[in-house]
Amino acid sequence: MTADCGMPYLIRSLVFSCSLFLCCSFSCGQNKPPVEYPEPTASYLKRIQQGDQSFGFDGSKEVVAWQKNARAALVELLGLGRMAAQLGDFDSTVILGETEEVDGKITRTLGSIEVEPGIRIPFYLLVPKSGKAGERFPLLICPHGHDVLGHHSYAGAFRNDAHRKKILERGGNIAEQAARRGFIAIAPATRGLAKELTVPDLNGRHGNRACRAQLMHCLIGGRTPIGERVWDMQRLLDWAEKHPQVDKDRIVMTGNSGGGVTTAYTAAIDLRIRVAIPSCSFTSATSEGGYIFHCDCCLVPGLRNWGDWAEIGGLVAPRRLLIVHGVKDGLHRAADVEKNAAAVAEIYRAAGVAHQVSLQWGKGGHRFYPELMWPFIDAPLK
Repeated sequence: MTADCGMPYLIRSLVFSCSLFLCCSFSCGQNKPPVEYPEPTASYLKRIQQGDQSFGFDGSKEVVAWQKNARAALVELLGLGRMAAQLGDFDSTVILGETEEVDGKITRTLGSIEVEPGIRIPFYLLVPKSGKAGERFPLLICPHGHDVLGHHSYAGAFRNDAHRKKILERGGNIAEQAARRGFIAIAPATRGLAKELTVPDLNGRHGNRACRAQLMHCLIGGRTPIGERVWDMQRLLDWAEKHPQVDKDRIVMTGNSGGGVTTAYTAAIDLRIRVAIPSCSFTSATSEGGYIFHCDCCLVPGLRNWGDWAEIGGLVAPRRLLIVHGVKDGLHRAADVEKNAAAVAEIYRAAGVAHQVSLQWGKGGHRFYPELMWPFIDAPLK
């Protein structure tokens, strides 16, 4: 099946199997190189960006052993080992505010968790109302991307009618949707991105961008923003799996854009995530021509010496992974998305679980696609 300019509303779904990987390409500009660097810059970038690929998966490795070593190395690359050494004795504390009912069907509570001294991560906890004593629900945790109101948006805690209209048009109230579908949902603020959790870019030294300021300060301390965000998600998971209504064997994680990046890295490292759906984010670190797709704050120094996004996806196997992109998303190039997804599929095939990974395309741009996500989530959990 091939897309063309006459099918702007096409939703493409690529399902991987042991024998076949269907790779579709767009002819509507999505596959044009995002940029073309002049020489000698182009050759310089190609040379330095290749990296050592020390944990690149080449098909000759036994998957479980490769995962064990690659995951340990990724933990160190993100700075999580340093954080654990610094904060290993710190006990996270959770404060929950007042609970409100929403339409008589779910409850929504704004709380916070202290993940390291003085750093409190606000989050919404949404719970379905149930008349069954002792009932446990699957859990969905959904970090957001570059949206200062991200966790409010995801939780359906809208600031005004304009905010509501904007988010609902994009299916962005994903935590609220989850709660209405019988999940306990946690919508946390994201460090460096949420209004409540930014490092001020004083004097505009880092381009008047708080997320870049976070990156710079992290690098000075031997951390990465992604490492901090994964750390925050893991502390929330530590708390959530002790919640009396959470079924800790049914944990789903999703996020769009930067939230998808956090989802991918967390699922690669933390085996408690059973289903991972990174939305509009799962792309190789660079295009073939050297263009960097992700925001500064999503980058990990030396990633190419470790591997690439194919290996990040491969660490999720044998658990379920749905890669979702929009055909009109100008931030990610379709050919690079598909090439990376094919490499992930090869790792899943080597692990004997080709049916557990899928790439699906939504008809629009840089947003959630609930109509693609929920069937993928619901099937195994039920």
